[in-house]
Amino acid sequence: MRIDSNSIQVPFDAINHIDTTYLTHQTQVKNGNVITDTHSINSIDLPVGLSGIIIDNNRQVVKISGSAKLLDESYLDGVNINTFENYIDKINELGIVELDKNKTFESGIYHKIDTTNNIDMSPLYDLDKEWSEILGYLAMAKRNHRFNIEDFDKKHNQGIVYRGDQKTEKNRLILYRKYLDLLRTTDTKGSSNKEFLSRLKNPIKFIESTRSILRVETNHTTFKSIRLRHKVNTNTIKDVLTNGVNYNSSMLDKITQPHRENQLLMLFNEYKPDEHSIQDVIHLEGIKNIIRQANYDEKVLKHFVKMYTTESMFRWWWYGGKKSVTPFRPLIDELKRKDLEKKIDTNKSPQAHKVIEYIKTSMLTDKVA
Repeated sequence: MRIDSNSIQVPFDAINHIDTTYLTHQTQVKNGNVITDTHSINSIDLPVGLSGIIIDNNRQVVKISGSAKLLDESYLDGVNINTFENYIDKINELGIVELDKNKTFESGIYHKIDTTNNIDMSPLYDLDKEWSEILGYLAMAKRNHRFNIEDFDKKHNQGIVYRGDQKTEKNRLILYRKYLDLLRTTDTKGSSNKEFLSRLKNPIKFIESTRSILRVETNHTTFKSIRLRHKVNTNTIKDVLTNGVNYNSSMLDKITQPHRENQLLMLFNEYKPDEHSIQDVIHLEGIKNIIRQANYDEKVLKHFVKMYTTESMFRWWWYGGKKSVTPFRPLIDELKRKDLEKKIDTNKSPQAHKVIEYIKTSMLTDKVA
């Protein structure tokens, strides 16, 4: 399990020290009772990797929102069972709270988490040259009508977002180039990148190490989604990091529905745009559909073609001729053979589908050592 952005809640009895000197104090009194009593500090006053610390005196808990960027060189590893202590050390270094690492691990809970994978795409593609092609494959792979496709940072062509329309919990999967993300130096995101990279020993080497990486992220924003999706019994940090199963590959399946044959992907891989026109595709697919409807019966098909042609045109449609794309007769046996092969070997995937399968396999094998 690798986590980037997250929100944790830690009880006071897991905290050794709290310093509220530089925090904003807010109280709310109703009918003589203090219903709100908090000390807080926002992201503008915190290092990149922390977006907020709230000390809730009424509930006797501290809420900390942050991300794996707090881990500096270990950022891509995410917050995991091996980097968690380092993550807590970075928080403690600020001097606002001093978390007991063992107690925080045992009794702290996650309110929100973003699970991540870093997929090395270099075995299949050169992302610098073929990024647009991969984005096209990712867009075509969506089969679930409950999800919409959006651009992720369209201005910088970073990636794609699958966003579900479900209301009960957030369903969003993002796939983007971490390399392009880190190269941003303008706007708010760019400013945080500059600060983050300035903390690294060799920022240029770090950025270069992400050149071939496809970053995958899923948001989990409720207690229920964290427990059910990652197959854990509780939302404790210990349970999630020790026993949690990264849900990203399951979310990809939910969106692409691999059990459903993706006809669009199959067409795209069978008819390359530089080899076939749209007229070719429509012509050939129309003939194939007619052949299948006739159950590959040559006698029935011959009678069908004769019904709609003159004697001279029949030969052109049946046997082929000048400027004939593909006539009926040669296609019958070929199509029957190919369709039979598909039934025999159900594991055959279209060429474009290899991208999705590669991403999924890479996520499943992405284990924290």
